[in-house]
Amino acid sequence: MTSRARQLCRALAAARGGARRARCVQSPPPIVPRDARGWSATASSSRGPSSSGDAHHRRDPPATAVVAVGSNQGDRVDLFRRALRALDEAGIAVDAHSALYETAPAYVTDQPSFLNAAALVRVRDASHPMANDPVLLLDRLKRVEKELGREEGGVRFGPRPIDLDIIFHRSGTHGSERLEVPHPRYHERPFVLAPLADLAPSSSTEASSGLHRGDADAGTRGVGGGLRTWADPIGAGLATAARLWAGAGGEANVNASGGDLRRVMPIGGGAGGRPERLWSWGHRTNVMAILNVTPDSFSDGGALMNPNPNPKDDVDVAAALAAARRAVESGADFLDVGGQSTRPGATRVSAREEAARVVPVVRALAAMLVAEYPDREVYLSADTFYGEVAAACAAAGADVVNDVSGGTIDPTMHARVANLPRPLPYVAMHSRGDPSTMQLPENTRYASGDVCAEIASESASSAFKAVRAGIEPWRLWTDPGLGFAKTREGNWDVLRGLGRIRERMGGALARAPQLAGASRKGFLGDVIRRESAPRERDAASAAAAVAAVAGGADVVRVHDVRTTVDAVRVADAVWRRRRGDAD
Repeated sequence: MTSRARQLCRALAAARGGARRARCVQSPPPIVPRDARGWSATASSSRGPSSSGDAHHRRDPPATAVVAVGSNQGDRVDLFRRALRALDEAGIAVDAHSALYETAPAYVTDQPSFLNAAALVRVRDASHPMANDPVLLLDRLKRVEKELGREEGGVRFGPRPIDLDIIFHRSGTHGSERLEVPHPRYHERPFVLAPLADLAPSSSTEASSGLHRGDADAGTRGVGGGLRTWADPIGAGLATAARLWAGAGGEANVNASGGDLRRVMPIGGGAGGRPERLWSWGHRTNVMAILNVTPDSFSDGGALMNPNPNPKDDVDVAAALAAARRAVESGADFLDVGGQSTRPGATRVSAREEAARVVPVVRALAAMLVAEYPDREVYLSADTFYGEVAAACAAAGADVVNDVSGGTIDPTMHARVANLPRPLPYVAMHSRGDPSTMQLPENTRYASGDVCAEIASESASSAFKAVRAGIEPWRLWTDPGLGFAKTREGNWDVLRGLGRIRERMGGALARAPQLAGASRKGFLGDVIRRESAPRERDAASAAAAVAAVAGGADVVRVHDVRTTVDAVRVADAVWRRRRGDAD
């Protein structure tokens, strides 16, 4: 155990002690709608009910339990995916899911690192005995563990392919030889508290003079012994966990230098033997380089096209490789390849034509990264709103699907991404309409007058639809869509409000990677009076990237990589270090 881990354990012990002493709050926490917890199946848009299930009008049974998930043997990500599918097949729906965390082992330290998460689950059939009896739910979880290769016995706290533990249950408390609820050690485990905080309502992490009475009356074996007294034991338990986590430093413990807790998502593992990695974010700003293999993009259209193309070869792959090398040498972390313009008013090209442009480039880039940059963590992104193109790019070696429509243009996109052999991250950008209509008044008008609030609501709805289609929640990125369905002033509202957009999404979605793409866009040209010269906006673009870092963006998408890398390194030194010091 590292010194950072020991400090965290001491902080958790102190936070727990505070919980036991606190008796100030005389009323239970409110029953929190599930759309406030993590990535949820009930988020809805402020523009009307969701088209995918009309979530707020369904009469689903209430949540049954919170289950912690862990693995440190075999293909941990695949085991997580198989566990979720097995629960679904058993009639247990996952209503919300935390981010994934890679953590150092606890108690028995001579073993591989764990992958950890938590999920809010619901037995679909409210009349089934498992919906009300935590022991019957435990029996089902143990069956899933066995199906996935876990053997009975073994070293206590030792290695295991999958571990499914009930942390909280709707019945409140339970004590028997086989099961104790709340879990008796959840309060002392950072690898459990961090995922639980993702599922908690955002308000539960706010400063408070004390915890609610259920926490203060907790028994000697764990915080939360009084949960049976409240109408919503799960909400009360999550609120307690989030407060304990915040009291121990909260986000300052994630991806900390010398720490044992990383928020991660799987990435890589594509064509040509490229390794799959667990990518983490938040400790520094990642830079995504734009590679447009289009004849009509607004700032660099035609730069990577053959001047005298034949019908089967209009993209200059060699020029694309040269541009990619320059970007990598300049410090790019991602290469984003797009095959059609999404500038306002652009004419849409077919999926077939887009694939003909993009797929050969992605395939060549994947081979180049293996051959020339085997030790560099550089990833390929496919910029497309077509599910067919996304699947073809994934097969060719893409690591990320970057969808400027968030799944609204091609109804097959979410299902295609959900069923990819590798769990590629999916960027669900905010927009309205399509490039030909997005700047119409009906799409740039935000009825409430609060652009950031509506973007947050609509982004949460988009995430909900992606998850309902089968994309695991921990694969999602968000992007507020600078330049898409926003007025000039609206873009500035978004750039200065990135942090507020994120926080209003709440829970784990607020902690997902946030991408911001202001590079060379018209609202920058308007300010610097370069309306007709996009290539002369690179200094302004770097300034916008710095503003995005100040707002908390994790990835910036840019044309001029070298200038931007220098700018965001300075921004990181100011804001990310300041955040760590403040925490």
